Amino acid sequence: MPPSPTPPARALIAKAHAQAEAAARAAAVTIRELTEPGEHGAAAEVFTRVWALEPGQSLVPTGLMRVMAYEGCYIAGVFDDRHGDRLIGAATAFLASDVEQRGGIHLHSHITGMLPEAGGRHAGFALKLHQRAWALSRGLRRITWTFDPLVRANAYFNLAKLGADATAYLVDFYGDMPDGVNAGQGSDRLLMNWALDSARTDTAAGGTRIEPQNEESLLSANKVLLSGIAPGMRPDPGPPSDFGGSLLCATPAAIQTLRREQPELARSWRFALRGALTDAMGRGYRITGFTRSGWYLLEQPEQPEQPEHHEENERR
Repeated sequence: MPPSPTPPARALIAKAHAQAEAAARAAAVTIRELTEPGEHGAAAEVFTRVWALEPGQSLVPTGLMRVMAYEGCYIAGVFDDRHGDRLIGAATAFLASDVEQRGGIHLHSHITGMLPEAGGRHAGFALKLHQRAWALSRGLRRITWTFDPLVRANAYFNLAKLGADATAYLVDFYGDMPDGVNAGQGSDRLLMNWALDSARTDTAAGGTRIEPQNEESLLSANKVLLSGIAPGMRPDPGPPSDFGGSLLCATPAAIQTLRREQPELARSWRFALRGALTDAMGRGYRITGFTRSGWYLLEQPEQPEQPEHHEENERR
């Protein structure tokens, strides 16, 4: 059992629940844990529709969700208050341990899917805030998940709307994915880390977007790793990126449309973005934000000041 929360922790948990409830009301949804096999079957059907799966395919089988829920994992559904309490979204998450022990036990959010009927209502935001409150109530301080870095809407949602951090670029993480969304396009992912008790997260949970403010100045200075931001454009690597300071990196417009209509162009974006981000992150850059227009912001951490190197030290 987790230790009893301290008074500051109890206050944070109460605030997180209030923020989640306010977001759910604004989206006209009810979010709750799914505990019965029939509910798990309905959640599996949501995932089937979202990822355009073939008959017989399943991202998370009903039986597995049943066991996960029984054993205390996070299995939740989003119900539409406007249309007879109909399930329009679902999420599954499980406890995980950081291999390198940087943050210990945390929650890994594996699958989150929202049907098109939930679009434009910020129901996905309400679901993540529910997940945050659930995790904090169980003594967990962070949530991780992965997402496709080519998808602008998800990048903006994760970085700007939730205030999460991108900590690693995972090349072809899931291998070949035969679903109707990812087939033939590789499965590169960005690993997200959401510090649930940070000031940044609390600000985002209150409805304030965490957006970069230096986009125009960086464009004017040509601090661009990869361009091609307009619809239909090919990725265009920028000048040699051996300079310091902040950088921008473009994402393709409407990647899902490209995948259907111009799959080769979509794949070229996969390889170009992979090269740009892995090179920059390998040289110490961190992804710190995402703009509404589709640019990743990358920044170098400040270098600690080096002590003076005196001659007498060299003699020892």
